[in-house]
Amino acid sequence: MYCRAPAAPDRPLTREHVIPRARGGRRKDLRIIVPACASCNHRRGSQEIVLFLLARPRRITAFLDYLGTLPPETVRQTDLRVFAELYAALWLLVDSASAVGPAWRERLRHLCAGRRLHRRRYAARRIVAAVGSRLERGRDRATIAEGPSCLMPGAVRPPAPPRLDATLARAMATLVGTLSLAWEVSAERVLEELERERGKSRALPARQPGRVGPRSASAHDDADDGSLEADGVLSLDGWKRRKGRRRRTRVDQRGGRGAYGRGGRAA
Repeated sequence: MYCRAPAAPDRPLTREHVIPRARGGRRKDLRIIVPACASCNHRRGSQEIVLFLLARPRRITAFLDYLGTLPPETVRQTDLRVFAELYAALWLLVDSASAVGPAWRERLRHLCAGRRLHRRRYAARRIVAAVGSRLERGRDRATIAEGPSCLMPGAVRPPAPPRLDATLARAMATLVGTLSLAWEVSAERVLEELERERGKSRALPARQPGRVGPRSASAHDDADDGSLEADGVLSLDGWKRRKGRRRRTRVDQRGGRGAYGRGGRAA
């Protein structure tokens, strides 16, 4: 799935969990299991799938090509978190491609630093989950099912060296076509709903709970991620909000013992 290498007796395929078991993925959950060679499986380990894909962007196209070979029934049974992670990776690449020349790698490294990556993954999961739920409700109410169509990017003039934006456009078109097959609607409708939901995310204010006052510089840089801490956002794998721990009082502050210990000695 990552390197497109064919299976061989000395290179067997292994079960790769897109959502690692260390981060909440189940061992026998077929919705998140894909084939991968032992080398790629060992190299990734329990690393975030977005970071592993962005380390070599060709892995994204290989992943999408693998999804294109699956039958429609298998695509419909795939976990939506898999599509959300791919959408987040492509979203980050599109934003970093706005930089001129080799500076796009620095831009990508900046977007993946700190909590920016997790905020973008939150936004991608919320967008994919909201669009999928809305399209499935509309499909159930519709009397005539609208069949999926094939979405291809506009006419792109192939330059001498392959451009990054043209490659990203084709990768995004492949992802949208796969989602249209999973949701059984037209690809144009899927693209329209994704853009609509993404616009709503940008319109929401970016804030963090428990933080009062003017926004910091890092929060200003991540304003395009939307309100990623709002209610209803799907939690990430293995991430739990830590509740405030009860502070343990000192010995001399406990009731009944006073400022000194027994016998009048200082505690």
